[in-house]
Amino acid sequence: MSVSDSPPFPFLSLPIHLQERILSLLPISYLLPFLSVSRSFLSLLHSPTFPSPPPDLFFLLFCPISPPFPSLLSFHASSFRWLSLPIPSDSPLSLSRPFATSSSLAVSSFPFTGPLHGCHPTGESLVASRMFSSRPPQQIPPMIRVGDPYVLAVIPVGADVAPSAPFDHDHFQVIAASSSKGGVFSQVYDSRHGEWVPTGEILCQFVVLGNTALVDRSLYVHAYMPDQLLQFDLISYKWKFITAMPENMMSSHIFSYDQNIYLVAGFEDLGVISAIRVLLLDWGENHEPLGWREISILSERDEVFLGFTGGCCWLFHFEAVDRDGLVCLHNSLTNEILFFDVRDRSWVLIPPCSLASKDTKWYGHATEMGLEVLRPVGA
Repeated sequence: MSVSDSPPFPFLSLPIHLQERILSLLPISYLLPFLSVSRSFLSLLHSPTFPSPPPDLFFLLFCPISPPFPSLLSFHASSFRWLSLPIPSDSPLSLSRPFATSSSLAVSSFPFTGPLHGCHPTGESLVASRMFSSRPPQQIPPMIRVGDPYVLAVIPVGADVAPSAPFDHDHFQVIAASSSKGGVFSQVYDSRHGEWVPTGEILCQFVVLGNTALVDRSLYVHAYMPDQLLQFDLISYKWKFITAMPENMMSSHIFSYDQNIYLVAGFEDLGVISAIRVLLLDWGENHEPLGWREISILSERDEVFLGFTGGCCWLFHFEAVDRDGLVCLHNSLTNEILFFDVRDRSWVLIPPCSLASKDTKWYGHATEMGLEVLRPVGA
């Protein structure tokens, strides 16, 4: 008997605990199709005894132009395919784009009209929630009103709080900043204490503080005009100037991987981006910054660069999102998507999403998806 003549493996005849064990070894992206296979598979994946599968990385790239957002067009890098991921209708993600995400935790605004966790918010409230989870979001108190505060980052900090704490014992901090007279005022919300605490000021006037990157217990912040790299110590709550950013950048994004800080940036020539460079921040023996060192370049002569322009010949701006050493660049003019992998320093232009249209816009977040996406809303 040949292999092709062998009878199919009787998976459903195995004991339930073995079925669960086998399926739990697969990433979430491989389990999603099982939701529509049969009722037996559906009940198996929805079982409260089903073990948590390994984390699965998704880049949440496009959403409808206006809320509600019933689903997100997402790219799964390890299988190199696009997926449409549904959002629970009662999740803040269905109504607004998050200000900041970390792992599967998101901070966004949500129009509450009734009590939540003992509070009575009205209007737009700041909340923390698990992406793609049907669990109710946790309200965050109003920020300290100095200038016009905005969220820089949300950071999970551990599982050392009481069993009654939200998010299965997870604890997190939210970092916010605002312009004030003569500098930038910062504040931190700690979920263990339930209140905002004023922290340090940066004695320099920046137009805006941009994206952030986490290394150990330090948050690195990309400041614009003047372009600087700043460091915010998450233990002492003190700010520090690290180094100036390179000149002639038109688009830029910092990210971290393996305890290093990187910068991906488009460099201009006569008003357009002529090259995309990835730079590594070098450090001296006393942990003093030595400057930026180029580790990869994509020039306008490269075929991948030309593909990223979408045939329009010019590149003026890109947006970026990163996670786990992968950086996704989005050409905001043509919707082309380019990935850079810092581990092997490779550039890959991915195929366009057939589901994207002029009725969708850039969403720009990434998440390690867990078991919550397999659960029905309200489970």
